[in-house]
This record gives sequence, structure tokens and C-alpha cells, in this order.
Amino acid sequence: MREGYKFSVIIPTMWCSDLIFKLLDSLNDNDMVGEIILIDNDKSKRPPQITSTAKLRIIEQEQNIYVNPAWNLGVELSNYPNICISNDDLVWNVQLLPLIFENIHLGIIGQATSNYFDGPSEIKISHITERKWGWGCCFFLQKEQWIPIPPQLKVACGDDWLVSKIPAYEISGTPIETEPHPWSVSRTASKNEFVQISFQDMGAFSKL
Repeated sequence: MREGYKFSVIIPTMWCSDLIFKLLDSLNDNDMVGEIILIDNDKSKRPPQITSTAKLRIIEQEQNIYVNPAWNLGVELSNYPNICISNDDLVWNVQLLPLIFENIHLGIIGQATSNYFDGPSEIKISHITERKWGWGCCFFLQKEQWIPIPPQLKVACGDDWLVSKIPAYEISGTPIETEPHPWSVSRTASKNEFVQISFQDMGAFSKL
């Protein structure tokens, strides 16, 4: 497969969900995934069976650099022209990559909220002007479109920043697997220790 069709998939992780194993398996088996870049923000919890391979690159951090800087780092290190940034606590349908590739020239494509709650239906890609809940848990864009997230945004509002700068779309009709229920996604960012940082991020974003 030509390099121009391939994706670099970037996954920041603190190893809080077993769904990461299922996600990695699906990505490893797909030819359009050129590489998987795991930004390991808590190396003390990394399972011993997760090791670097020809396709999987583990970028180990000495301390948690937080999710938005991890996105920036992953894009900087990526080797392919198409980018996917994904949570580690969900599984999305990797078979949709050809459709994503056909439409990625439009802008940045994230998830419709309905994907977390509804069954499969007609798949649509629709323009949006603001992101809704769950949009930034898995999104796609061309590397050349990336606009680095400002350093003052650590765990929140990185997706809001991107939607404010890049034409934005959402894909609907394609269910996403979560555990134990949809509202549990982004569980790391919802921990008490990160809530105050999120509030600070929201204040900082309002001033950008």
C-alpha cells in the first residue's frame, strides 16, 4: 500500500482501561495503519506484554506530560501524512479508514455523540462549528493541517482549539465500544487530580 494512504495513530495512555489491548490488535491488523505511537504517561503501569515492534512505537515519559502535549508530541514524531488521535479506553471501527481517507481533505473529522449510544445506521460525515461531547476521543486529520495546541492547555480544550482553527466535521452511524458505559470514556482526565487542571485550561482557552 502506498505511503500516502497510511495513518499514524497516536494514543496517549496511563493504562487505565483493558480496551487498549483490543484497540491495539485491531490497529495492528490493518494495512492502512502505518504506525501506532503510544505516548506512555505512566510507565510504572505498562503491562509487560506491551513492547515496541516494527509498527508500535512506545514513547516513554519520565512523568505525565498530560494529554494535549502528548498529542503535540505524537504528531511531531509521526511518519505518515494522515493522523488519527485516539483515546486508549475505547474501540472504534478501523475498517472505516478508507472512508475517512476519502474525506480527510475536508478538515478534521471527529466522533458524533450518537456513536457512543446508538447502534449502526447510515454513516454520514457532517460539518460542525463546535464540538460536542465525545468528538475529541477519536479524530482524524492530515498532518499538514495540524496546528500545535498551546502549551497552557494540558488536559482540556485541545479539541476545542483544533475545531476553532481547522474546518471540522463529525462522523456518525458507527458505534464505538466503551466500558462499562459511554460516560466512562476519558476516565483519566475525569480523575479528581486533573479536574482543577481542566478548569484552568478552560480559563486559558477563553483568553486565546
